[in-house]
Amino acid sequence: MPEPTDDTPASVEARKDAWRRTLQEMESIASELETEGWETVAIPVGHAAPEIPDVGEEDRFGFVHVIPGNHESAFREAFEAGGFERYDVFHREIAGKVFFLLQLLDAPSRNAILLAAQYDEQHGQSLQSVAEDEGVVYTHVQKLDATHLGTFRHDEPGKFFP
Repeated sequence: MPEPTDDTPASVEARKDAWRRTLQEMESIASELETEGWETVAIPVGHAAPEIPDVGEEDRFGFVHVIPGNHESAFREAFEAGGFERYDVFHREIAGKVFFLLQLLDAPSRNAILLAAQYDEQHGQSLQSVAEDEGVVYTHVQKLDATHLGTFRHDEPGKFFP
């Protein structure tokens, strides 16, 4: 049987508020970047999940982000324009969930991609171990039908875990 979750009205409301705040922060950062001359794509991820090699596709690990179809073309255009060597992660843990914002920057093209996501904290622990062992973590972006749209490599995996 699955373990019971803390779905009291207070914890549900706290998670809703944390998601709203994450989306607001994404919009605020996007606006700031655009003021500085960046082309920005801000995407609220439909579903995100930590994936370890034993569970997902062979030899693939990291965070899998499923983005809504209406963001596909904007994501593809930005992704194809640059290497996104710079990134930062902003996160908070609320009631067993990790809410985070991944900011990806490609300075030469002045393109920025922002991904707002959330995942169950307990599922992140296995990925954290793998990422620490490997010294790297990946972000995989795909559509609901599993069409792969792009992958980013992150050499500082500790940024992703609270």
